Amino acid sequence: MAENIKVHFPNQGKTVLMDEGATIAAACARAGLYLDLVCGGRGKCGKCKVDIVRNGQTSTVLACQEKVADGLCVLLKEEQISKKANILTDSELAPVDFDPAVKKVFIKKESLATPLCEGDWENIVEKLGVGIRTPALELLQKLSVTVHRQDIEGVTLTLWEHDLIDVDTRDTVADLYGFAIDVGTTTVAAYMYNLSSGKRLGVYSALNGQVSEGADVISRIVACVDNPDGVARLQERIVNTINQLIRQAASEQDIDRSQIYYIALCGNSAMQHLFLGLYPENLGKYPFTSTTKSGVAARAEQLNLWANPNAVVQFLPLIGGFVGADTVAVLLSLSEDDLIEHRLIMDLGTNGEIVLGNGDRMLAASTAAGPALEGAGIRFGMRGTMGAIERVSLSGGSVSLKVIGNTKPVGICGSGLIDAVAEMLRAGIIDQSGKMANGEEYVKSCRPEYRTLAERLQKISGINCFVLADESQSQSGEKIYISQKDIRAVQLAKAAIYTGCMLLMQEYGLSPENLKEILIAGAFGNYIDIKNGQYIGLIPCFDGVPTRSIGNAAGAGVQRFMLSKSIREKTGELQKRVAHLELASNPHFQQEYFKNLNFIRKE
Repeated sequence: MAENIKVHFPNQGKTVLMDEGATIAAACARAGLYLDLVCGGRGKCGKCKVDIVRNGQTSTVLACQEKVADGLCVLLKEEQISKKANILTDSELAPVDFDPAVKKVFIKKESLATPLCEGDWENIVEKLGVGIRTPALELLQKLSVTVHRQDIEGVTLTLWEHDLIDVDTRDTVADLYGFAIDVGTTTVAAYMYNLSSGKRLGVYSALNGQVSEGADVISRIVACVDNPDGVARLQERIVNTINQLIRQAASEQDIDRSQIYYIALCGNSAMQHLFLGLYPENLGKYPFTSTTKSGVAARAEQLNLWANPNAVVQFLPLIGGFVGADTVAVLLSLSEDDLIEHRLIMDLGTNGEIVLGNGDRMLAASTAAGPALEGAGIRFGMRGTMGAIERVSLSGGSVSLKVIGNTKPVGICGSGLIDAVAEMLRAGIIDQSGKMANGEEYVKSCRPEYRTLAERLQKISGINCFVLADESQSQSGEKIYISQKDIRAVQLAKAAIYTGCMLLMQEYGLSPENLKEILIAGAFGNYIDIKNGQYIGLIPCFDGVPTRSIGNAAGAGVQRFMLSKSIREKTGELQKRVAHLELASNPHFQQEYFKNLNFIRKE
C-alpha cells in the first residue's frame, strides 16, 4: 500500500507520509518524536494522549489507538517529546591493568622493507613479534598499495586481538577511541575512552528509543511477534539511540568517527536480541530460550553504527532466561575481594535481576517487577523525568514533595512511589495488608499529629486515594494521588523481588548471617531510599548485614571489559559459574510470593 497520508507536526515543523491504518504513535515515531507507550500501545496507560486537529476540530486522543488521516495535525508539546531523564551513569570503577581490546601499532617505513622474495605481510608479522592471522582480502589489497610507498613515514596497523582490522598511512596511534555502552530497557549510558591513553573522555546518556514501542521487554517482544517489521523497527530504534550518543561525543571531543574502532555493550537478554536483530519470540515464552548465550562480535558496518566500518562491536555473554549481559557486567564490576565472600546483589531497573553467592558459585534469577516501579499500572506513574515526584515525606501531618526540576509535579516516579508507600505505612494510612483507610476511619485511629492527613484521603472514581498534590499544586491542574490500586501494584512488584531473593537463599542453602552484605545496583536501586525499600519489604533487611548502593554497576563492568584483557579473559569463566534459576518453575514460588505480598514494616 502506498504511503500517501500526510501527517503534520506544526509545532516541530515536520510532515511525514504514512500508510492508511497506521496509528498516530507510529507517525510520531517516524517523525523522530517518540512518545512514552508505557503499556506497549494497548491503550491502557493513557500516557500517550495528544491534541490533534482534524477537519478543523481539536480533540485529545490516545496516540497508540487513533488512526492517521490525510491532513491530520498533531499538536505535540515540547515536554511530551523532550524527556530529560535522571539517567544513572555514575559507578565505582575498580582499578584494572590497562590492556584494551583494540590497539594501534606504528611501523616505520624502513621496517617495511621486505627481504628478497619474501612476503610483505609475513615481514610485518615478524616485526610485530606477535601472532596475527592473515587479514581479510580487502586489507591485503590495501597493504599491497601502501607498504612500498616512498611518500609515507610508515603505516599504522589497528589490531583486535589476533586480527588486523585496518591500515593507515599516517601515524594515528594516539587517535584510537572506544565506547562502553550499557543498553538498559529504559535508558542507555555510553562511556567514551581514548584507548591509546586509557583516559575517559566523557559520559553520555539518553532514553532508549524503544520506549516508543513499550515500557518493558515483554511488550517489545510482542511488538516483534505481531508486526512483520517489528524486529527491524526495534533494532533501528536502539541503533539510532546509540548513534545519537556517539555523534554527540564525537562532536564534543572533536574526533573523526573513522577513529572509533571498538564498542562493547551489555544489556538484558531482550536488549541483546533487539540490538543484534535476533527474533526474540522464544525468549518471551516457555522455556525462555535465547538465540545464543555466548558473547557476540560483529563489525560496525553490519549494525549501521556510526563508527569506523571495521570497528569491532562486542556484546557480552548472557547467563540465561532474562538474566543477561548486564548482570554479567555487574559481576565484572566487582573486585576480586568482593567475590571472596557471599553477597546478595540486586540490580533494580526496569527488570530486576538478583545474584547470590561468591566467586566460586553463584545463583541468578530475574523478576518481572520493573513496570510498576517505572510507571506502568500506576495512575500518575512516570519515569524519572522533569516534573516527577522523586521524594515524599509525611511529617507532622504535612506532605513534603521533592520534584525533579524543582517545578510543579506531573506525576510520581519509582523512588517517590516507594517513599510514599513507606510513609503511608508509617503514618497508618495503609496497614500491613496494603488496605488504605478512608478519611473517617483514619481520624479515629491515627496519631494526633497526623490528623490533618485525613482530608487527603478521598474517594476518587469509587477508589480510596491519598492526594499528594491538589489541583492548584500540579502542572496539569488535576489532583495527583496514590490509589488503592497503585498500592496493590507496588505490593505485586515488591513481592516478586523479595520472593526472588528468599528463594535464591533457600536454593543456595545460605543463611542470612552468612551474608557479607547486600549490594544494590541499577538506576531504580540507586535513586530509592534503601531504608524505605527495606521498611516495606522490597529489599531484604537482615540483622547485622549492611546494604549499600553501587550505582550503575553494569556500566562499570562493561567499561572494565573494554579496558582490561584479564577481565575479558575471565568473563566466560565467570559466566559458567553462575547458574540460572527460573523462579516461576520453583515449586515454592507461589506460596512464597503470596506470603510476601504484605508489607513488612521493619526499620
